[in-house]
Amino acid sequence: MKRQLALWLALACMPSWADEANDAMLPPQELVLRTISQTPEVRLAEANLGRADAQARMRTTGSYEAQATVIPQRRKVEGDRTYNEWELDLTRSIRLPNKARLDREIGARGQEAAQLGLEDAHHAAARRLLGAWTDWQRARAQRWRLEQLTDIARRDRDAVARRVTLGDAAERERVAADAALAQVQALLVSAQSAQTQAELTWTSLFPTLPLPQRDPVDDYSPPALEGGDAMWVDQIVARSHEIGVSAALARQKDAEARRARADRVPDPSVGIRVLNDLGGRERAYGVVLGVPLGGSYRRAEAASASADAMAAEADLAVVQRDIQREARAEVAAARAHRQIWISQRQALSAARDNAAKAARAYALGESGMAELLAARRVEQEASLAERQTAIDALNAVTRVQVDAHELWHRHDDDEPPATRTDLPRLPDMGG
Repeated sequence: MKRQLALWLALACMPSWADEANDAMLPPQELVLRTISQTPEVRLAEANLGRADAQARMRTTGSYEAQATVIPQRRKVEGDRTYNEWELDLTRSIRLPNKARLDREIGARGQEAAQLGLEDAHHAAARRLLGAWTDWQRARAQRWRLEQLTDIARRDRDAVARRVTLGDAAERERVAADAALAQVQALLVSAQSAQTQAELTWTSLFPTLPLPQRDPVDDYSPPALEGGDAMWVDQIVARSHEIGVSAALARQKDAEARRARADRVPDPSVGIRVLNDLGGRERAYGVVLGVPLGGSYRRAEAASASADAMAAEADLAVVQRDIQREARAEVAAARAHRQIWISQRQALSAARDNAAKAARAYALGESGMAELLAARRVEQEASLAERQTAIDALNAVTRVQVDAHELWHRHDDDEPPATRTDLPRLPDMGG
């Protein structure tokens, strides 16, 4: 509750979200990072990193523990008394040096994959936030535009009603104006419902980040994607945590395969043996050396681990291919949506001019209500399409920036290496 109150106070003190964000239509970076750090997916990734850290320590220490065996017994000698005897064996398996090195490598690769998994969870949450934010922006923009169009339709209906009263227009024109108003009002109700659904979705996904209550930016121009296509594609691929996770897991599987092959040479066990016979009259001390005899099971286990390593390498190639393809598609989509918005804005300008001319012509009695309503309908469709394409263009550009880690992301260079024993955490944004 205190955290939400602090967020509300921060929003209330902000003159505009545009002062803190890169774009007037996007939420502030600081609030986004704080919200992402609180998502359950990121918390889960943090827990996985803690588990990987513990598993690395387990592999470094090894599971080779000493075992003590005590055998008490009684010896009865014919013609003599009964003696209490006992035997003590203390043995421990010894991990060969090459296996210890491979175990440390496996643990380090697991830590690396978990660290990159945490970064990937942060990135996935940023993409999820962008998607929910864009859906809400679309719904809100459509509702806002339809409210404006409803006002225009109501003014047209009132103007027609006055003309009908004065005898300058036929009754059928008022009926047509009423029908046009009812149609846009129905669209407005649908848009209001869609906005409510989008807000409910947002609240369920990101309850700690309240939505702004101000109206959308009028006459908004989405930003263009600066830089070359190849630069953005290379940056997305180079900074992809999904590729990093797959690469770390492939290296871990390779180390596990080498560990399985090394395990075909069994680890010996050594120990000491103490015997106390005939009530202590006889004592014996010895050294115990045990060597397991490896067989077909160890060979099959090594073959299985090698197959897992090959599968991990193939999976890495698939991920690299898919990320490369998606990056090219995202950059191309950002360029295309920008051009679509430019064309749609030109269409909106022409539709507005045509509607204005139709309104003047109707007022002067030079045309009928049918022509005016047709022009209004074209203007309405163009207005809604322009606003939607503007939001689509912003979403496409922002998606490229998020995937390239230029927006809503921490700087990876500031993070500690995955092999450290301390557990990295997302930055504390306060609150």
